Amino acid sequence: MRSHFFYRWLWLSFIIGLASTSLMAQDPLFTQYFSNPLTVNPAFTGVNEGVRINTQFRTNWVNWPSPYKTAQISIENYAPVLNSGFGLRLLTDDAGNGVLKTNQIAAVYAYQLRVNKEWFIRFGMEAGVNQVQLNWSKLYFEDQIDPFKGLNPSLPVTGIPPSSLSRMELDLGTGFLIYRDNGYVGLSLKHLNRYNQTFFNTSILETGRPLTFSFQSGLDFPVSGRGIGKGPVYLSPMLLYVSSSQSKIIQLGSSYHLGQLITGVWARFGGIQPIESIVGFGFKKGIYKILYTAEIPLDGKGLQRTLGSHEITLSLRFSEAQNYISKKTAQKTLNCFRFNN
Repeated sequence: MRSHFFYRWLWLSFIIGLASTSLMAQDPLFTQYFSNPLTVNPAFTGVNEGVRINTQFRTNWVNWPSPYKTAQISIENYAPVLNSGFGLRLLTDDAGNGVLKTNQIAAVYAYQLRVNKEWFIRFGMEAGVNQVQLNWSKLYFEDQIDPFKGLNPSLPVTGIPPSSLSRMELDLGTGFLIYRDNGYVGLSLKHLNRYNQTFFNTSILETGRPLTFSFQSGLDFPVSGRGIGKGPVYLSPMLLYVSSSQSKIIQLGSSYHLGQLITGVWARFGGIQPIESIVGFGFKKGIYKILYTAEIPLDGKGLQRTLGSHEITLSLRFSEAQNYISKKTAQKTLNCFRFNN
């Protein structure tokens, strides 16, 4: 009983901290960033031929009273005539069952330069609007915690709500990518304008959203044999490093593509859980691809408390439709990043 009360109190303290500080929120980090790389680097925009639509849903710590839930959708296309990729990304994040909601909409663009027959360089930009909404009525404060009976929402509070419970700010980002048909290296910076993210007008709180730096890298290694559906077999090891003033996260591992079947194993270091193992599996056929991943804390108690985090992605890859790309066009472009196909 005491253990249950302790974790409820820990959760309440966490939510209170969100409302009473400068809301130094972290960017939602999808395990399957490789299925929708626009979330980490705008230079990936339109990196494959044809229209691509990605939808993702993620839930963190499903065993907590109010798990985090994040959903996003993106659409992108590459225009060979302009050597440019264009895209649009929308995201919504719910922290604490409506206590703190974040909505984002961003336009993304990438320009591509061909270095030689094998190597390409891309420069990306992102400009969007970030809206944060705080539901004051769902917060619990220290005044409402009885030392003997626990939480009592009927008790009065001395906290005064901010003058505005919603903020909307411009958010800018940029990225760089160098790649060939079987490998890539990318760098990106988010929140270049360090926009204000506080609800309270006070000089005591830090008001600028910290810069977020990201490094991405991956390779494709073909494996002999034929997979399910007579598709190719290959390994795709990859590395992601994300750094800000709040945290540093490394995710590394590999996916294994056995034709139409996809499996993968990764590890994540840093963040709320110091070490997490990630397993995933999926299926792709024609223009459709679906992939599921589960994050499992290696700390047994962490798994028992949270039941891990779960994520699912559905991609529509119209470049895979029959006769979508003419042979003439296909000869001018590279089918890079098979892990993203």
